[in-house]
Amino acid sequence: MLNPTTPGVSVEEITKLPYSVTLVDTAIPVFIGYTEQIPEGYDINDNENKKLKISSLLDYEDQFGKAKKEKLQLKDVEGKGVTVVEPQVQFLMYYSLQMYFANGGGPCYIISVGTYASASAGVQLSSLKNGLDKIETLKAIKDPILILCPDAISLAEPNFYELYNYTIGKLETKNRFAILDTYEGNSATISNGLDTIGNFRREVNPTSHAAAYFPHLKTILNYTFDEDETPIVHAGLQEEGEDSAVFYAGEIAALDELKNLASDEISGGSANGFVLADLLGQAIAIAQEVIATADESTDETVNAKADLKEAINEAKVVLEAIYDGTIDDFIVPEDLDESAPIFSGEFEGLKNAILNVKDQKGNANGLLLKNLQSSDSLLYSEIKEAIKSLKVVVPPSSAMAGVYARIDSTRGVWKAPANVSLSYVINPTEKISDQEQSDLNIHDSGKSINAIRTFTGKGTLVWGARTLDAKDKKENKDNEWKYVHVRRYYKMINQSISDALAKFINEPNISYTWLRAKTMLENFLNQQWMEGALAGNTPKEAYEVKVYGSKDPITENITNTMIVEIKIALVRPAEFIILKFSHKLQQS
Repeated sequence: MLNPTTPGVSVEEITKLPYSVTLVDTAIPVFIGYTEQIPEGYDINDNENKKLKISSLLDYEDQFGKAKKEKLQLKDVEGKGVTVVEPQVQFLMYYSLQMYFANGGGPCYIISVGTYASASAGVQLSSLKNGLDKIETLKAIKDPILILCPDAISLAEPNFYELYNYTIGKLETKNRFAILDTYEGNSATISNGLDTIGNFRREVNPTSHAAAYFPHLKTILNYTFDEDETPIVHAGLQEEGEDSAVFYAGEIAALDELKNLASDEISGGSANGFVLADLLGQAIAIAQEVIATADESTDETVNAKADLKEAINEAKVVLEAIYDGTIDDFIVPEDLDESAPIFSGEFEGLKNAILNVKDQKGNANGLLLKNLQSSDSLLYSEIKEAIKSLKVVVPPSSAMAGVYARIDSTRGVWKAPANVSLSYVINPTEKISDQEQSDLNIHDSGKSINAIRTFTGKGTLVWGARTLDAKDKKENKDNEWKYVHVRRYYKMINQSISDALAKFINEPNISYTWLRAKTMLENFLNQQWMEGALAGNTPKEAYEVKVYGSKDPITENITNTMIVEIKIALVRPAEFIILKFSHKLQQS
C-alpha cells in the first residue's frame, strides 16, 4: 500500500485475476484413538484447537508419543527354542500411522480420546464415540476428510459394529468418507453362525460414503516391548498344571527300557560291564537334558531339580566305578529276587527324581530383559532375535488411507485406489482366490468388501474399489455411487465449487454476475476434463453449466437467489477386462 509523503494524487495499480475454483485437499484423514501422551495445550474441547494436525510420523512422536510397551511373554517351543507370544495389542494408533505414512500419507488430524495409562480398562466405545462427536465442533478440521478408528477392533464385537454404524450415521449429511476394517483378519472365524464377512454384512449399515477392506495385514513392523520395568513372563515346555509323569512320559519310558536292558544283561548270571556302562550313560544323558529345561520358579522346583542332580551324581559314581574296575561283578545274589537285581537302583533313582521336576517356567521368567543382557547374554540374544521375528498385524484401513493420499497426489481423486501395491506389508493374513473374491466384490446385499491380495511377482495389491452400497438400484439398474473414487471425486468438486461460489454472495444478481460464475466453473471443469477426470470426447459431452436467477412465480421478478446447475460425466474404472480372440484356419 502506498504511503505518500507529498500532497497530491498517487496511483496504485492492483492486479485482480478473475475468480477461480481451487481444489480442496481431499485425502486428509482423522485418526481417532488412544495415544501415549497428550501434548501440552492440546484440548479436545477447544473448538479452535490448532494442535490437531500433524505432518509426519516424527511430528506425531514429538507430540503424542509412540506405541504402548507391551508385556514380554516368552514360550519355549520344542525344536524352536524361545519364541515370543504375540501380544494382544489394544492400542493401534502408532502402528497405524506408521503404515499410513509408509504408503504415501501426508498431513492428518489426530483426535486423542485418552492415554494408554488412563485406559486401564481397555478401549471404550463411549470414548471413541466422543471422539467422533468432536469432529462436528472442531473448527480446525475442515471437510472433506477421511475417518478412521484404528482401535475399533479392540472393542467387543457388538460394540465394534455399533461404533461403525454410529460413524456411518455421521457421514450421510457431511462431506466425509470412512475407511472400515473387518473385525477379524480372516474369514474362518465363526460367530453367530456366520464367518467374518457374513457378520460384517449383517451388522453394518449400507452406505456409499464408506469402503471396507479385507483381510488384515502382516507388516514388517516390530512390536514395542517393555524391557526396563515389567518382568518377563517365560513359560516352559510343560503346560501349567500338567503332570510331570505325562510331560516326561517319553523320558520315563526310555529309562524303563534302559533299566530292562540292564536287568536282562545281569540276569544271565554275569554281565558285560561296558554294556551296562553304556546303558547307564544313556540314562544320565536323558536326565541331564531334563535338568537343562527344568525351572526354578519355586522352592519346590528348586528342590526337585537338586534331587535330580543328586541322582545324576550318584549314577555317575557307579559309572566311573565300572570304568576304573572297582565294580566288576554283576552276578545276582541267590537271596535276592531276580526282579530287583543289583544295578537297577540307579535307573529308578533317576526316574523318581524326574517325576518331581517341572518345566512350567523358562529361565528368563521374572527377570528384566535389560538385566538379562549381563547375566545371560546368550539367552538375551535369543530373545532379541525372537522379538525381531514377530511382526505386527494391523487392519488395512490406515494403509489404505495412505494409498488414497498417494493416488490423489500422483494421479487424481478420479483414479480408483486399486491395482496399487502396499508398502511395509509381508503378506495379508489370508490368501484370497479369484472365486472367493467374486463374492467379496459383488454381493446381493450390495455391501462390497474390497480384497487385498498377493500376486506372484507383483507383491501385495489392493484389488477392489467399491463402496458399501454397490447394489444396482431397481429404478436405475446402474448405481453411480458404487465406486470409491466416484463418491470421493463428487465430494471434492462439491466442496471446491461451494467454496468458490461463496465469493459471489452479495454480488448483484444480474446476468453479468451469472456470466462470471459460469465462466469460472466452465474453466474449472474444462481443466478437469483435460486431465482425464471427466468422461466424453468433447467438453460438451463431459459437462454442462447453467447459471441464472430465480423468478418470483407471481411477479416474475428476479429474486435474491442465484441458481447454479452443473452436470458432469464421471469416469468409471475398467474393472473388468475381457479379451476376445478369434482365429481362422488356413484353407487347404
